[in-house]
Amino acid sequence: MYTKNLYYSTVLLLTVVFTIYAIPTVAAPGAVLDGLVAYWSFDKDTVQIQKHAEDILSGLKAIVDGDPELAPAEDCKVGECVLLDGVDDYFLVEDSDPPKINRDWEEITMELWVKINALDDSWNRIISLDDEPTNTKVVTLYYDDDDNRHGFFVKSKNQATQAAQHLIQEDIPLNEWIHIVGTYDGSEAHYYVNGKMEIKHAVPGGTIAKGGLLLGIGDRSDGVNADAIQGYIDEFRIYDRALTAAEVKNNMNAEGLDVSPTSNHLSITWGQIKSRRRY
Repeated sequence: MYTKNLYYSTVLLLTVVFTIYAIPTVAAPGAVLDGLVAYWSFDKDTVQIQKHAEDILSGLKAIVDGDPELAPAEDCKVGECVLLDGVDDYFLVEDSDPPKINRDWEEITMELWVKINALDDSWNRIISLDDEPTNTKVVTLYYDDDDNRHGFFVKSKNQATQAAQHLIQEDIPLNEWIHIVGTYDGSEAHYYVNGKMEIKHAVPGGTIAKGGLLLGIGDRSDGVNADAIQGYIDEFRIYDRALTAAEVKNNMNAEGLDVSPTSNHLSITWGQIKSRRRY
């Protein structure tokens, strides 16, 4: 009797063990690929912190200014990320040939994870595609601590977002990771926070004209330091079209890109795509 009970107990235990290990893991979604033109993951394999961070789609370099840190994965959202000091740390992305950044933008989406550590009573450009110091063409995700607001600012052909009307009229959250996205379809701008559309408004300027646009990560593109942010940046992507609300939500939950090691859709190194998400 004992032997029989032991047999059945062993079979039951093995059945449970095999059942547990046989349950397939549900993979997190990857970010949308359609229209993706740049992706700074800030993974350690893409960053030489005293020199540059690399766009893993094109190899376009973001040149380091100041003394930013490569933060460890446990401090970041997905794999590693960069920490900027709010004084003189930022990344400047100069253009390539053929151009990737300096171009006509009939539509655009800029998205990233950010964790702001402190406010400093000024404008702060988290991400800025602009023609500074001319300041005639601007697409930027930013916050304005002096006036307690944050959002997505677009300026084209002398038409611009009205900060007092078209931004969230409160300080950007501090010491927490937030997913922020700005989309522009040539006539209307949308600003999303953690997958929810918070602001939408008309921008009648139309296409953002070609010429002189450079990309600043953590400051405006001329790095005047007055607009520098203090905090972490992770998973920064640019699309050449306006993502839909559903796509924004997908990307908020994404871990890297929706691509397999055998995919021929993108010229990327699989080892550079992040595979885990941190909270």
